[in-house]
Amino acid sequence: MLDIDKLPKPFLERFSALLGDEFDQFLRNLAQPSENFVRVNTLKVPLKDGQERLAEMNIEAMPLPYYPAGLRIRRGHELIPRTVDFALGYFYIQEGASMVPPISLAPKPNHLVLDLCAAPGSKTTQISQMMGNQGAIIANDRTFQRITSLGHNLQLCGVSNTIVLHEDGRLLPQSLSLKFDRVLVDAPCSASGHLRGKSPQFESPNPKRLQGLQALQKGLIKAGFRLLKSGGRLVYSTCSLHPEENEDVIQHLLNQNPEARLTKNEIIGLASHPGLIEWENTHYNDMMRHCLRVYPQDNDTDGFFIASIRRS
Repeated sequence: MLDIDKLPKPFLERFSALLGDEFDQFLRNLAQPSENFVRVNTLKVPLKDGQERLAEMNIEAMPLPYYPAGLRIRRGHELIPRTVDFALGYFYIQEGASMVPPISLAPKPNHLVLDLCAAPGSKTTQISQMMGNQGAIIANDRTFQRITSLGHNLQLCGVSNTIVLHEDGRLLPQSLSLKFDRVLVDAPCSASGHLRGKSPQFESPNPKRLQGLQALQKGLIKAGFRLLKSGGRLVYSTCSLHPEENEDVIQHLLNQNPEARLTKNEIIGLASHPGLIEWENTHYNDMMRHCLRVYPQDNDTDGFFIASIRRS
């Protein structure tokens, strides 16, 4: 368990500035054990049956208020990977906040969807589940080793409406003549939202590293927007809480594309904070408040940033 008295000063200063009056609550949350989550794969098992199977195995699960197929595991999470049901793809282990970007994307069964940074497939398989294996998804990733995991998870979950591409997402507009109803850009990031368990990011952000990540993120969101249909929706997300990887990237897109419009993210049952209007010496578009900043204390999950953008 985390000893909050040993957190470095740069970390404390940055998150105190981000959270203001909620900073103490944030620190208390970090001192708690990590939560565990699983998604019932309704492509293979009905939701009610999945919940009953877990109960029969003495695994205590509670549906997430913002996504019923997502379950918070209160007891017995260590048993799930050992079950036949897990080996058959009935359940997918996925962090609770990671399920939010596909919810914001709101794909429909007749849509053509692009998942620009898809591996290892958590969100791709969730999107296919939400589409009922109908329509079509192009799932792209540039890292060959991660493509292997993506293919494995698509097969395990029974996904049949997805084509896998191995390409640098920034180059896809040069090779694809398609336009998409929905585009998900779940961008590579510093993972600074992983603050409880796993690989905590408690150091002050490395400016050089953030600069490199931001350049990649800007290239990816630019490519994703170019591939979006008029009237379509792009969701940009990261598991980072640093404004440099989030609001800065969205502002860059808005500045270069007058047809890009931030839309209000309203997800019933999800607690969150609005995007930042200013940070340090930077002032952002007022519509940035439509973005979602999900802090660990909001829903007892990892931290996430989600922006929903419409092309007019």
